[in-house]
Amino acid sequence: MTSESHCMKTNANIPGRMTLSIMIVSCVCVFSLPFRSWAASDTVRNSVSPNRRIAISVDPRVELIGIVFRLAGNVEYKQCRIESHATDIDKYFGDFNGHPVVELARKLRETRRMSCDGPMSLAIYIDRDFRPLKSFDQWPWGLDGRWRKAETIEFLDRLKQFAAETRFDEFFKAHEPLYEKGLGSCRAIVAQHDLAGWFDEFFGIKKSDDLRMALSLVNGCSNYGLRVTTETGMRKYAIVGMEFCDSHGDPVFDPRLLVLAAHEFCHSFTNPIVNKYMDQLQPAAEKFYAAHASTMSSVGYKSWQTMMRESAVRACVASFVRDSLEPGCPGLYRLYIEREARFGFVWIEQMDNLLKTYEADRRKYPTFESFFPEFVTFFNKYSEESGN
Repeated sequence: MTSESHCMKTNANIPGRMTLSIMIVSCVCVFSLPFRSWAASDTVRNSVSPNRRIAISVDPRVELIGIVFRLAGNVEYKQCRIESHATDIDKYFGDFNGHPVVELARKLRETRRMSCDGPMSLAIYIDRDFRPLKSFDQWPWGLDGRWRKAETIEFLDRLKQFAAETRFDEFFKAHEPLYEKGLGSCRAIVAQHDLAGWFDEFFGIKKSDDLRMALSLVNGCSNYGLRVTTETGMRKYAIVGMEFCDSHGDPVFDPRLLVLAAHEFCHSFTNPIVNKYMDQLQPAAEKFYAAHASTMSSVGYKSWQTMMRESAVRACVASFVRDSLEPGCPGLYRLYIEREARFGFVWIEQMDNLLKTYEADRRKYPTFESFFPEFVTFFNKYSEESGN
């Protein structure tokens, strides 16, 4: 993970967004599924998706740290779209905006650019009692580089104090009926697509580790892809902001969020591979970024390295849309490609066409990583031909 924030949003002012949404909605059938209560062996209110290994939850760690940074003034945590919930948060926690953990959060934002995925990266590194999953003797953990050891220890101590003083557990429990409404709609949509199986097949791995989708009401339209290594293996997270509500003002998992969930999960698969090839990608990538910097920067991508990580993810998601969603929803793939181009990623369709070669010859390319040098060649050639 780098010091630059990754903040994937769905509410950018992009033409055709509602058309894309309507097409996805028209192709997804919603039905009700049972819910499993808070698992004693885990840190989240959790439900395992029937489509295989994806645990879907509203995670108290995510919500708590989101609330702290909301109180600290971080814009991305002041986007709660469920009006009643935003009102409840401000009323319940408003008197604590001067709490030591909130003050420290403000300091970290000002001095360390602690924003977007930075706070969420810590959320997945702690347990239900706000203790780190790894001891500080094992530091560094692989946590986002904006977190330093001494400040992380101090932040967790203050966070535990904040949770106790505000009786956060009571607030969280009181809102479980609201969370359940969003969870139910999410499970209904996710159940129809075997995301975990697609990851296994597409990336060429035996199993896609421990996949967890955390729905966050506090995060609004911001979404994050994160991962953490524990004693039992790798956990890969898609933290998905619940920005949509029904006519009653209750949260719903709009079907377009399925594409975003795939996007965030893909970061955990592709980022380590892209990072290995950064030096080889740099000459072409710097030219690309210079040509599209204005558009990229406006949506939060402020370096060529981030652009390359995003390019790999978006190409993989294009394959998911093409193979898994387009057959039941003709035209969706074209809308996806056009939307990515408006973000500045004008080469995604060419990358996806290259992925067809990968998909057609898995004997030669058993894994996505084994194929990735072809992307390096593609970018160098594309740079020369396009003049960027």
